[in-house]
Amino acid sequence: MTDTALRLLRPLVRAASFVAPATAGKVAFRLFCTPPRRSARSENGKRGATSAIGRLARAEATAIPFPCGSVQAYVFDPADAGRRGTVLLVHGWSSEAAFMTAFATSLCEAGFRVVAFDLPAHGASTGRVLDMPLGVASLAAVARTFGPFHAIVTHSFGGAIALAALAESVPGQPPVSAGRLALIAAPSSVKRITRRFGAGIGLGRRGQEALERRIHTVAGNPVEAFEGAAQLAAIRLPTLVIHDRQDRELDFGHAEALAAAGSFVRLEETSGFGHRRILQAKPVIESVTRFVCAEEV
Repeated sequence: MTDTALRLLRPLVRAASFVAPATAGKVAFRLFCTPPRRSARSENGKRGATSAIGRLARAEATAIPFPCGSVQAYVFDPADAGRRGTVLLVHGWSSEAAFMTAFATSLCEAGFRVVAFDLPAHGASTGRVLDMPLGVASLAAVARTFGPFHAIVTHSFGGAIALAALAESVPGQPPVSAGRLALIAAPSSVKRITRRFGAGIGLGRRGQEALERRIHTVAGNPVEAFEGAAQLAAIRLPTLVIHDRQDRELDFGHAEALAAAGSFVRLEETSGFGHRRILQAKPVIESVTRFVCAEEV
């Protein structure tokens, strides 16, 4: 959403929050779950996208059906026939599988089969919206096809989806399991994200409450059920949290909150990579690969 559109929208949303909060909540939920159109990339961004898409072309692509459509999955097989297991890569909001492929290259070299996929409404997958049940259902469908997973490596909102799947936070969805989990630039709290979103579009208190009720209705659990630290404490997997101090989309406090879940979580801080370039950073790729290969945290 552009700054101009946001300036025009805020007073309308604020008024609707007061006179028709239920309607405002439904509209806000739709906006919250609709990925933005991809903006024009800088020259560096174009080069990065070309490199990522080139790596993706080396994978075997396959469409995986799930109850609300299909998701596009990409399988990278190691040259060595003796596989060490399968690693799942889950991208973030308004991204796609291609931008996780730097990890695929490194993990394949270490002997793992790697599976990446486009979340609903992203990349080559179907759909126009992405909410937590859709994300969890699509991940579960990929898990049925390619699991079990030795590890799951995630970025941004993909971390929230993976946590919800592993902790079974969305009722009625098939269970998903993994041996370890890497959370890169991940949110610690869906509620915190919704509050920031609501403030950004001018949603008043009553409208915010309606938005959170709508999330509860759709997800089958209140927004508080998607607190990352509590989910990590419930599953107690060896977990690596990597976050950049200069992340402007999700501040470093998210990483600190996740790390507080317990001693089974290791926090690694980076500087200068931001929210998205962190996926191409050599030290991050090496750290994730070491973590996936390790026997212990």
